[in-house]
Amino acid sequence: MREDDGVVWVAPDDPEQESAGPDRRAEEHLLTNVDPGLRSGWHPVALVTELPATVRLLGETYEVTASAERVDVRPLDGAAPAAAVAERFGVVLVAPEPPRAPLLEVPEEDDPQYAHGWLVPERSASPAGVLAENFLDVAHFPFVHDGTFGAAEQTYVEPFEVTRTDDGLTSVQEQWFDNPGDPGVAAGVRPLRQRRRATYTYRWPFQLSLRLEELDAGAVKTILFLLQPEAADSTRIYTKMLLHGIGGVAVPPAEVVADEVAFEVAVLAEDLVLQRAMTVRGLPLRLRDELHVRSDRSGVALRRVLAAFAGVGS
Repeated sequence: MREDDGVVWVAPDDPEQESAGPDRRAEEHLLTNVDPGLRSGWHPVALVTELPATVRLLGETYEVTASAERVDVRPLDGAAPAAAVAERFGVVLVAPEPPRAPLLEVPEEDDPQYAHGWLVPERSASPAGVLAENFLDVAHFPFVHDGTFGAAEQTYVEPFEVTRTDDGLTSVQEQWFDNPGDPGVAAGVRPLRQRRRATYTYRWPFQLSLRLEELDAGAVKTILFLLQPEAADSTRIYTKMLLHGIGGVAVPPAEVVADEVAFEVAVLAEDLVLQRAMTVRGLPLRLRDELHVRSDRSGVALRRVLAAFAGVGS
């Protein structure tokens, strides 16, 4: 400890020891895309419409094929056989080892009142854990998404609660937003500024959804976000939209779905620009390795779930 120009400086560790090499203790608790603990989780590997396909998962390679009766996953290049295979949401999911948590439940998926729309899968060099945290983070909206919806968002994040479960979390936030697409606004029966409920759901390891309910207009938009940790430096991103009541129509027509998908493509592109500027190898799981604020509650809960499965203390 020393004082310099009226400021007290503290070094928890001896700065003179830096010559021995960088401190790697925090890196011991980074969750990377090839962490062995992820082998017992469900992971997306391909859209059903992409089959047959050769895919990468946790650094291993598989060939995925489909027949009228079943989906087959065959290991290649010495990979171990998959313990479980499922088809959900129009996606093939694989657990290399017996899964320790169930698949995410999205009731809208089987509701005939919802139209479905897929984004073309994207890739990022960021780890899946970092991308999952970004999806749950509400504080970055005004800054990262100023080209799409962020300009209408307040920089102050209202207090919200996060409910953690053994294998995931849920957070519910009440928000105000501008809704120019609501026919009731044009008709003069509802104001432009309306209420919205945002419900985030996360299921270990990398299955997420966001349900946006327009409380005044009655429309619902659910965004399904699934992450495939392909290799240490590659994550494939699957995004599906489930839409009800958009534009005042119970089941939105194809042109409305296309517009909503295009808008979400632009939102995701803004996130990927941010991710390309980052160089982290994994998501830190020990809370003391980072500084968190109140608006990081969902990110903190995410880390605690991931750390519990990885056996890492906070």
